Amino acid sequence: MKAQINIIELITVLIAIFVAFGVLFSGFSYKNKWGETNLIIASRDLILTMDRIGKLYNYSFGVESLSSFLDKFSSLNKTNLIAWSETRGALPQYIIVACNCTKEQINEMNFWYSRLKINDRNISLIFLQSSLDSIPTETDVLLIRDYKNLSKYYNNFKDCLSRGIGIVEMMDFSNANEVNGDEVQKKIFGLNFADVYSDTISYSNLTIPEDSSGITYQPYKNFYHVPLPILTSSSENLPNCNYQPSAEGKIRINNTNYTFWICDESSVWFDTDGDGLNDTKVSLGGNVEINGYNFTLSYINDNEGIAISFRPKFNFSDFLSKDGNVNLINPNDGNEKRILVKAIGSREYPAVILNTVFGSRTAWIPNFDRRIANDEEKELLLSLLLWASKKEVKQIGGVIKSGLSSSYINVKNKDIYEVYSFSLILAHPY
Repeated sequence: MKAQINIIELITVLIAIFVAFGVLFSGFSYKNKWGETNLIIASRDLILTMDRIGKLYNYSFGVESLSSFLDKFSSLNKTNLIAWSETRGALPQYIIVACNCTKEQINEMNFWYSRLKINDRNISLIFLQSSLDSIPTETDVLLIRDYKNLSKYYNNFKDCLSRGIGIVEMMDFSNANEVNGDEVQKKIFGLNFADVYSDTISYSNLTIPEDSSGITYQPYKNFYHVPLPILTSSSENLPNCNYQPSAEGKIRINNTNYTFWICDESSVWFDTDGDGLNDTKVSLGGNVEINGYNFTLSYINDNEGIAISFRPKFNFSDFLSKDGNVNLINPNDGNEKRILVKAIGSREYPAVILNTVFGSRTAWIPNFDRRIANDEEKELLLSLLLWASKKEVKQIGGVIKSGLSSSYINVKNKDIYEVYSFSLILAHPY
């Protein structure tokens, strides 16, 4: 028995000695990070090259152009590197707008915003017919048209907002209960129905933001900078024009139509007083005054249409009142800085109210489409949809989800000041 105890003690001592040696005289190994560093340097150099040749903006959003550029670097192929990119904070090329609309309304809005171009980049608003119970996962912004009680959708909308999907409602109300008795109107859109007045609206205009951090700043900027596409619908022969016949279209401002004719790839004739005759020829990028308001001819889309940008200060005709009555709907927190548009009658009435909730953006606008829509109202809705839409990472290429990246802040300022981050990720496939 004593012998067994001695053996156990001996084994214990040997284990203790080995542990002590391992602690006191441990082996050291060194690993360099050259492989990872090389990937970061390579991605940084590629981004700087894109910027130096003036193509970074194009490559940030173009799958084919970026792939073609990267294919020129044989070192990427020789080392079997996989490359992909991400952008954050910029409008994506495709904006999915889910809407509880009729097919006619879907077709109407697809027509309004076809050939949209911002900062020389084609942007497609794709309107999808959707129920409010089941909103497509790929949605970037939800548009709700025409009145319905939304209380039962509260949790569904909350989930959308938490995922970065903004909500715009285009809705009229008949009485206070339709607002104050609806949890969505109160908690998500932040509205309060105060009263109804028999009144006449003289005009409406956008409130000027106090600073760039205010909630109204971005949609205000969108309205006065994002070019509104207007398609042609007929043609007519005009003298001294290269295009014969010249494509003809209508700009509808404050319930009046003004004709334009595309003369050639760089100039357009305008009827500026509503008499149906061409009186002012404007070159691409030039300004034109129509009915006392200033516009810029931003784009000429071949013979298919043009795009114009509104310039301050623009007054809307009445799109708030209905049947001679005007609803006074206020922000329910009393914060007037959330009011984007005010209608002016015997008193001021909020006509567009914004909100931020659950990390995303919401907006209420009256249903101006109850009559023939004016182009300034289409521009206002476009401004809200762009503002509320999800600005999420968009990937180009790439088949794996890990790698090393370099990020770069880029700026574009042709139509609107656009700041975004671009990342190029390089990785080995194994």
